[in-house]
Amino acid sequence: MLLRDYDRHGRTWALDPATGLLSPASGRCHGFVHAADEAAALYADPSDAVPVLWLQYGQRRWDCDAVTVRQFGAPDGSRHFTVRDARGAALELRYPAPDPGPFDPAYDWIDAEADDFFLWAAGRLTDADASSRTTLLAHFRAGFLPD
Repeated sequence: MLLRDYDRHGRTWALDPATGLLSPASGRCHGFVHAADEAAALYADPSDAVPVLWLQYGQRRWDCDAVTVRQFGAPDGSRHFTVRDARGAALELRYPAPDPGPFDPAYDWIDAEADDFFLWAAGRLTDADASSRTTLLAHFRAGFLPD
């Protein structure tokens, strides 16, 4: 599965959905990946017989229609990202807030989303009318060229 790196402009990765491992690649992308200790990705596999938007963290992956996600900032400055499925908490991830660098008076919500894959993913997946999920699914299945 070819995915565009969310954090590094122009980088493309091949994700093995079974192992969660990444390797450098090139070509038409079908989603985004945050490459850290564990790869976190939001993508659609164009070979799926039934269109599915997938959320993956390491080796674990979920059909986005079968889970709810939540992302929030804690008072201590850390961030929390949770995935809940029919059995309860499937993933509870605590991570440091991205460092925006030196003070920038123009830094706003768009910049905050661009700096935090989990914030961006939660925003797309918690859309009340599901329009973001529907749009992403169509876009990711068709594929897009990395910049």
